[in-house]
Amino acid sequence: MTDFSTGNGGSFDRTNAFLAALVFVISFVVYALTVQQSFSFWDCGEFIACAYTMGIPHPPGTPLLMLLGRVFALVPFVEDISHRINYLSVISSALTAMFSYLLAVKMIRHFFSRGDDNPLNRLIAYFGGLTGSFFVAFSCTNWANSVEAEAYGLALALSVAIVWLTFRYVEQRGTPQAAMTMVLAMYLAMVGLGIHMTVFLVVPVCAIFFVLKKEAVARDYLMVCAFAVIELLLIILFANGRGGSPIFMLVSLILGAVLLFMLYRKIHWGIVIALAVCSSVMISFSLYFKLLPVGIVALVVLGAVAKSRGWSIQWKTALVILLVGFIGFSTHFYIPIRSSLSPRIDENNPSRDWQTFVSFLDRQQYGQQSMVDRMFIRRGSWSNQFGRHPHMGFWSYFEEQYSRGGWLFVPFFALGLIGMAVAIRKRQELGIPFFTLFILCSVGLVLYMNFADGTKYTPEGGAYLEVRDRDYFFTPAFVFFGIAMGLGIAGIMQYVKDKFALSDPGRQRNLVYLMSVLVLLPGISLGKNYHINDRSKNILPYLYAKNLLDTCEENAIIFTSGDNDTFPLWCLQEVYDYRKDVRVVCLSLLDTDWYVAQMKNRYDVPISLTDKQILWYPMTYDNGVEIRQPKKPFNDRPRGRKAYLQASMVGDNVVRVQHMIVDEIVIENKWEVPIYFSSPPYAESPLRLREFAMHCGQVFRLDREPSQNLVDVEKGYDLFMNVYRFDGFENSDVYRNENATGVFLGLGMSSIRIYDALIAQGDRDRAVALMERLREVYPEYWQPTAVLADLYMSEGDSVRSLEVLQQAHDTLEAFLASNLENLYYRQDLGTIKIEIGRITGDQKMSDEGVNLIWEAFDANRNSGYAFNRMVSVLANAGRLTDLQRVARQHAEYRINLRDSRLQRILGMGISTPPPTPGF
Repeated sequence: MTDFSTGNGGSFDRTNAFLAALVFVISFVVYALTVQQSFSFWDCGEFIACAYTMGIPHPPGTPLLMLLGRVFALVPFVEDISHRINYLSVISSALTAMFSYLLAVKMIRHFFSRGDDNPLNRLIAYFGGLTGSFFVAFSCTNWANSVEAEAYGLALALSVAIVWLTFRYVEQRGTPQAAMTMVLAMYLAMVGLGIHMTVFLVVPVCAIFFVLKKEAVARDYLMVCAFAVIELLLIILFANGRGGSPIFMLVSLILGAVLLFMLYRKIHWGIVIALAVCSSVMISFSLYFKLLPVGIVALVVLGAVAKSRGWSIQWKTALVILLVGFIGFSTHFYIPIRSSLSPRIDENNPSRDWQTFVSFLDRQQYGQQSMVDRMFIRRGSWSNQFGRHPHMGFWSYFEEQYSRGGWLFVPFFALGLIGMAVAIRKRQELGIPFFTLFILCSVGLVLYMNFADGTKYTPEGGAYLEVRDRDYFFTPAFVFFGIAMGLGIAGIMQYVKDKFALSDPGRQRNLVYLMSVLVLLPGISLGKNYHINDRSKNILPYLYAKNLLDTCEENAIIFTSGDNDTFPLWCLQEVYDYRKDVRVVCLSLLDTDWYVAQMKNRYDVPISLTDKQILWYPMTYDNGVEIRQPKKPFNDRPRGRKAYLQASMVGDNVVRVQHMIVDEIVIENKWEVPIYFSSPPYAESPLRLREFAMHCGQVFRLDREPSQNLVDVEKGYDLFMNVYRFDGFENSDVYRNENATGVFLGLGMSSIRIYDALIAQGDRDRAVALMERLREVYPEYWQPTAVLADLYMSEGDSVRSLEVLQQAHDTLEAFLASNLENLYYRQDLGTIKIEIGRITGDQKMSDEGVNLIWEAFDANRNSGYAFNRMVSVLANAGRLTDLQRVARQHAEYRINLRDSRLQRILGMGISTPPPTPGF
């Protein structure tokens, strides 16, 4: 039997409570100083809009997050509503840091203390807890989640609290309070599903303590944890055509049966049933709904048998877990209730029927293949998924969490490993499960999420690289490793104290006081990560959305492409009540029946189809094949056919639902209101939409007649000079990652089109004025400098040409110094250096520029922007061998094979690509 007592007698530790509160306050202050004061890109705008309006966000709906966000929106402690809702993440992540402190202290006391009456042992526990909690608080990804309206801050707070409660349960085991603690932990796990499924990651490890009886010994814990690790190895073994999920399931069942047979006398079987039912949500919510009544009946029957035979299986506690767990899960029923009231944002319309609701919870919008099956068809190479790779490589994120990479990561990494090793050596029963928890949150998530690296085809024949950085999925691993670093500090202090002053209490005390300086180590993380996570002056997403809406005329329709040109607009319209006359139609959602129906019925978008021609219903063919399609076909006027509103083939082209509906809206609109596109209309339209798409500011406006230059010069000039806002664009101290920089590239490119049109018209003065305006308000964008330098040089003013280039060079150096990971700045600075070197004859400057562009390309060889820049540099230099090498590297990402320029270079007949625009 394992003794988990800590010797404190259950007394309340005021010092510990004070330090926990101090951790919360310090973390809260740092987060409050750096929190975004409006909304961010990606899902944040959607979450804020849905929280404020009590709408339904993307599956699985995060109902508890929406309800809590609504509460924060109603409390007027700051003026901006988005700012208020962001504070939910601030408080949540401060709680994460606090619970991390409490968890670390509890673990250290188990591992190291010989009795809490020893003040030095208590100090070591406090110091270790403080260090670990601040490493958690100031780790890069966790901090980033703490300053915007996202789900991960609150999810992590619940996760760490559940682990802390599990260790508390271990201390209470054998007392009446133990069952209450276990029930509370499982309630938090189930209610946490209303925040994010990340919360449930800790349950498998916590279940080890709940399931095993007090009589279990260290070897039993080792066996269960070994089984979990073996499961991960089996995934690797059976992946990529070597058996897949069926063989994995078979082997897992055999190994699990053997394990249960070996431990059956030391297991609370009632708790096993309850936790198995609750954990089924990780496979699918539909499975949970099926197993819940089965589990209740099984426990009642098993309880009756156990009572008659005198068995102890804790069936009553297990029933309470199921009941309380369902109560926690019940927040999800808010979704269909609210959806039935037709909120303005109602994604997937989950109130349509029960199956729609369950499919919504199971995230079937993102594909029919289960995540378990998908694990065995790897969407990236092992080296890219576990190593360094843009947007998804685990190690890329891990090494930058606490020190932004570099040599400092080595001692920090060693500190975490020391913490894990000491934990295992001192108390295997606790240390091994904690280590297993980290493995599941790191290696396990790499295997489960199976992120795409762009080098492999999917079963459907597609290929892609993750569209954004996926570091946030690994936040639990970074948090628990931060706690391990605190354990490492405590382990080192305990070792030094005992090694060098075992028989001298005074010297022991002095050594502990001296080593307390190690508590300052997280200050390195604070300093390294502060700028990157300081959003306090960043209003760029707000300005992007405002400028986009301000481009549109009254009552216009604008087709947007995806998250970043849709969610900010939703937030601005629904939360700030700005330009709600503009109807936003998201193309990526327009491939779904529910969204088309909502555009027609709720937003009055001109669509002539009836609901029976739009909504999909389950249908079964005579051969038993089940499909979903509308009850009636519609008249696809542009293609002259009757068709069902589903993706179909017309000739050699796939016609998507969004293609048919875009054409339908254009025809049915009858030119009554302006129609805009945030990106060019799809090229295959029978209506030849691209020929009628006039570039208007940063969007495309559909006109009645095709234009020769396709640019509305007057409207665009007025927008850039008098309408668009650029507050903070010129401030290099406002951190921009590549995503933010990339979003605004279209804005700069639009200004260049207007410049070219003005020059073609002979209107030099306004062309120069426009470029000077861009250089003033948007100095990070290099092309206004390029075209002006070109213009001045053509006019014989080489001095002025060099002057503007040098100004751009200094500006980009400042932006790069402030945003070292931003590859756009690296490439743009390299381009400017090359041009300065060409004009001045400074070969060293040119070489520096080429090296910067090479570095940017090597850092992300999938980037089309980086590839085109690299091609231009190499082609201008006549380095055709290097050109071919770059093309082959770019072609490793299968999605790029459609690039016509890449195809030409890969072919033996290399045609020299044009030089970089502007030079």
